[in-house]
Amino acid sequence: MKREIAAKYRFVIGFVGMVMIFWGCTNDINDLGKDLLLPGDLVQVRNYSEKNIKAYTVSDGNQRTDEPGYNLLGTFNDPLFGKSTADFACQFRLSAYPDSLKTPSINPVIDSLVLVLLYKDVYGDTLTPQQLKVYELASDLDIDLKYFQDTDLKSMSKAELVGAKNYIPKFKLDSLSTTYGSTKAAPKDTTVQEIRIKLDQKLITKLMSADSLTWSDNDKFIKYFKGLYIEAGDLTQGGAVMKVGALAAGSNMAIHYHTNKTDSLTYIYAINESCARVSRFGHDYSHTSFAANLDKTDVQDSLIYLQTTGGLRTKIFIPDLGTWSDSTNFAINRAELIFQVDSTITDLTKLVPNEQLVLTAIDKDGKEYFPSDLAFSSLYYGGTYNSTDKTFRFNIAKHMQEVIEKKKENYGFYLSTAFRSATFRRVVLKGATSKTGIKLEIAYSKIK
Repeated sequence: MKREIAAKYRFVIGFVGMVMIFWGCTNDINDLGKDLLLPGDLVQVRNYSEKNIKAYTVSDGNQRTDEPGYNLLGTFNDPLFGKSTADFACQFRLSAYPDSLKTPSINPVIDSLVLVLLYKDVYGDTLTPQQLKVYELASDLDIDLKYFQDTDLKSMSKAELVGAKNYIPKFKLDSLSTTYGSTKAAPKDTTVQEIRIKLDQKLITKLMSADSLTWSDNDKFIKYFKGLYIEAGDLTQGGAVMKVGALAAGSNMAIHYHTNKTDSLTYIYAINESCARVSRFGHDYSHTSFAANLDKTDVQDSLIYLQTTGGLRTKIFIPDLGTWSDSTNFAINRAELIFQVDSTITDLTKLVPNEQLVLTAIDKDGKEYFPSDLAFSSLYYGGTYNSTDKTFRFNIAKHMQEVIEKKKENYGFYLSTAFRSATFRRVVLKGATSKTGIKLEIAYSKIK
């Protein structure tokens, strides 16, 4: 009976506890909410810091990479994370029937065929030339299929190059500052840049050899010309990854031509929402300091590593999360899981941390699910980088309460990056064995 009564009033207790916390109360109870409590019962609000936390760097899953918000391009030799490579393939669609190109009496003269890609974010250095290579696809891309980061785009392409360029990424800032979290941080590249790669005459000949039916029907055209694979060549040092807006106005493939001595005309092959786009990501951690312990859950490092593009995430286990389950007179008001960014081995003004991390719980089958706290709001749940104290914070109060009440089982968590397929970012966090490592700050109400 006592257990049922305690459960019935747990919400009230939790509410009163939260009120006392937000009004700056200590363990001494005030009169606020006293009339809501059971006769003879008092509530004490207490704080506890759980430090028995285990954390391990593990490989992230094979990420889906078709039709991302942005495509990534480049090779980056990170001094801490090893080598990462990102490139992509995409289709092109007709913008209209090209009357001036396909009318024999006009007799157009082709000047060039140019691939144009816009980007506005560079992660890495802006000194090392990227060795960009372009191949014509030999295999179809299907916009209705799922593709993943290990898709072998090179094997889907013809062997002969149709374009190449050594390109040094540009980095320019506009006059507006940008922010991470709640305070001003290092400015980001907010000015759109452009990569222009001149394509081979053989590809021009192929495109111009298409018959009128192919020029009139996009479905026929993408069977005739399957698209391009833009490869980031290998680099032994330096480099960067660019965030390419393939769908941005201005990213396209264009034929430049003229029909007389004075005119200059352009026909656009567009990249739009109907075009299949597939990214490929590769990582080499063999020369990193964490390589020996990667994917091992029996040795903890003082640092943990997270990376987008299907790179790295962290497996976390809090053994004592449910040890209060033997008693029912607790209500969890706040349970804040705090991760500290390591700022000693990374220049955070040059290699900014991820804007957002994601915390998921693990069930008995190893599958992930979001803690119930996310249902309150994303702001309550947390995960946004705070540049003031260089932390990521998550509130898992409701999840912890559910573990205490045995509604959920404690199989640990995964800490992962957000925007995995559309952004290149990485961050080093203090591990559980570090002095300023992972903490779980708990505020709870107890019936006395």
